[in-house]
Amino acid sequence: MQTFIVTTCALLLSISVALYYLLTTTEILGYVKIAYESRHDSVSLSAIQKEALRRRQPLVPPFIDLDREYAIAPKYNLSICRIKKSMSTLMSGISCVLFDTDTFLRLNRSITETWSRRFCANKNEYSRIGEVKWRMGAARANFTKIAVVRNPISRFVSFFINKCIQEAAKFPNRKQCYDCQGDVKCFLERQYKRFMKLASGAARFKPGYEDKHASPLSWNCEFNRHLNEYKLVKLESDPARRQNGLNDLLKLFREQNVPNSTIDYIRKNAMEKATPHSTFSSSEKKRILKLIADDRAIRDYLRRIYYLDFIIFDFDARQLDD
Repeated sequence: MQTFIVTTCALLLSISVALYYLLTTTEILGYVKIAYESRHDSVSLSAIQKEALRRRQPLVPPFIDLDREYAIAPKYNLSICRIKKSMSTLMSGISCVLFDTDTFLRLNRSITETWSRRFCANKNEYSRIGEVKWRMGAARANFTKIAVVRNPISRFVSFFINKCIQEAAKFPNRKQCYDCQGDVKCFLERQYKRFMKLASGAARFKPGYEDKHASPLSWNCEFNRHLNEYKLVKLESDPARRQNGLNDLLKLFREQNVPNSTIDYIRKNAMEKATPHSTFSSSEKKRILKLIADDRAIRDYLRRIYYLDFIIFDFDARQLDD
């Protein structure tokens, strides 16, 4: 099934990029609906093309190779791809525990410590699967690839609060999030245009800080070539909803012969501690979710950017419905 989706979305990429040049000469107004027979079966490219031409608004294409961060644990034949704002801080800590358990515990490090203070910085981290294979040694032929994915809207809200409100206020001179001053629609309008330029391969247009943190899930982990090889885990930051995803993750670790004592340590600390950038309980989260529910234009932009993530990674997209 994943092979079909990759092939189908690759075709969609070529259509969308071609449409970009044709359709973005006027102000961005409408949105493109994606027509599909079943979430699990097929995507109707002809319907997408027809609607795109009518609305003058293609979806952001999938499977652009924008960002990739890998952390490895050769002892257990594991490679974990960290996707920004998809529990990446927690996954950084967990991968470090697996990489050097004894030293990590002896020094009383935390799996939720900040990114800048992470214990394994530059020790088990790589940026290409080819490099990971080389570093895995004898396990290079059959190591397990894991990626944690998060509901695209939950991920966007977490990104926006952390980067466009909290960090933007802390570092005003950076004019972070395109100086939109916490305005969700302002940011989405600008970010959508940037994603389309990046997808088109526009000369000298380089991805920035916001691009990498807000990018579609499918733009990460070299999914464009390796999606079928991954074991995907859905994990949320809210502790009330984190347990099921964590159970799935720990099951994968158990299959790789990670000791029960290490698994118990990860379970306890992942459930009891919040990461420094956690936003699941903030009042801003409630405010932004209400904006999404009330503002059709905001939902339209979210649909344009993230709808294919809902399809590819099998999330429920009903919160984007009108």
